[in-house]
Amino acid sequence: MLYVAIVMYNKKLEDIVARYSANQLLEEKSKANAKIVIIDNSERGFASHSDENLANFVSTHGIAYINSGGNIGLSKAYNKALEYALHDSKDPKSDFLMLLDDDTDISYDYMREIYKAHKDPNRDIDGINVITGIIESGGKPMSPVNGFTFIYNEKNCIKKPGVYKDVCCISSGMAVRLDALEKIGGFDESLFLDMIDYTLMYNLSKHDLCTMLVVNARLVQSFSGRQNSDRNAALKRYKIYCKDFMRFCEITGRSKAYGRLHLLKRKVALEIKTK
Repeated sequence: MLYVAIVMYNKKLEDIVARYSANQLLEEKSKANAKIVIIDNSERGFASHSDENLANFVSTHGIAYINSGGNIGLSKAYNKALEYALHDSKDPKSDFLMLLDDDTDISYDYMREIYKAHKDPNRDIDGINVITGIIESGGKPMSPVNGFTFIYNEKNCIKKPGVYKDVCCISSGMAVRLDALEKIGGFDESLFLDMIDYTLMYNLSKHDLCTMLVVNARLVQSFSGRQNSDRNAALKRYKIYCKDFMRFCEITGRSKAYGRLHLLKRKVALEIKTK
């Protein structure tokens, strides 16, 4: 079973690009092989509960819909999806949880390749706990990458399909084995929005579970912290990143000086962009 988790935040269903591909997968593979889990992190003032399209989509296709009652953050939302999948799964050692944000522009071809990889009887994926494709942003490869570097260098990006160990990828568009997620205690809820994927890869690696299959499929991802040219909005987003990045440094044993230097460089880049 492939569980497809889509986290929504203050958006209507028709604005969630990923749901079209997810729905197509559901129709082709049946409810016995794929299931969509929607976690609604919309603020209380946002009338997502009155979205008739969402209600019809959930009831018609047997979608699991979880209303968080507010913006609880991405880690907690992912854990709600994981909790549902573990309760529903008949075989956590074989089933995977795929992670999507509401801004992920995912094609059906990409989703189908992830599904095929986790189901392929001709491929030995017993030791593979993460499946992803080639992620691009702004016309450049972004993920997966070798190591845990935070300075973009295209040379660090993995550009060919294959099996890799102890590498990192962004959360959008990746699928993780339920059993592996359970072993590391799920997603770190001390992180609100950022560094969740890096922390996940770090924790998987610590437990010798970070073996990744990169399939021959491409996905386009936007990044809210980099796309916003409005100064006030960008600074607000930066503050969230600061807290999460310093917490990531604490988790991974990086010094506070390292964290502050990284954040200073990011702040300078932000100031230049939003002048």
